[in-house]
Amino acid sequence: MSIPELRFINNLAVLLECGRPLRNSFRVMKDASLGTPKEKEAYEAMAKAVEKGEDFTLVLADFPELCSRSSLALLKAARRTSTLAAVLPRLAVLVRARHEGELDPRQRFFETWALMVETGFSIEEALQELCQEFSHGPLREVADGLRAANRSNKLLAEGAILFPEVFDPVSCDLLRYGEARDLAKALRAINRLI
Repeated sequence: MSIPELRFINNLAVLLECGRPLRNSFRVMKDASLGTPKEKEAYEAMAKAVEKGEDFTLVLADFPELCSRSSLALLKAARRTSTLAAVLPRLAVLVRARHEGELDPRQRFFETWALMVETGFSIEEALQELCQEFSHGPLREVADGLRAANRSNKLLAEGAILFPEVFDPVSCDLLRYGEARDLAKALRAINRLI
């Protein structure tokens, strides 16, 4: 893995899964870093933040080469909801998919949205982040259309019918179900239909 963000997210996911403390994980990643001096500086700054009892994601904002906007938003939410260890492996898959094109963009869209829902994003916040994440393509228009429906107090499914290339009737039904019960589960089900 040569992409700094992918290496950072993946390594942190593996280290935390093995029970390594955050501070130690950042120090190990710094010592093992084949990256730039800026990356080493980032790992050291995150380790120091954790030592002081601070949130490492606040420091990470100063190092965009290690973490995209949407990844940082997910990390912050995962820290806030104490789900970091659970979110990181899924985030690593999404980052890899973004950099290596492993998933259809629609699949990445729905999985990113589901992960945002699970970490506590409101519908508005998630769709706003998706607009940013998918700003260079047709999924930006989809996210904007769903945001407009949400802001107009309409069901997401009502906004989705305007995008039949992304939401077929089964997907719209799942979205309607998910909005009333379990949106993350419904988004992952839609993803499996693609």
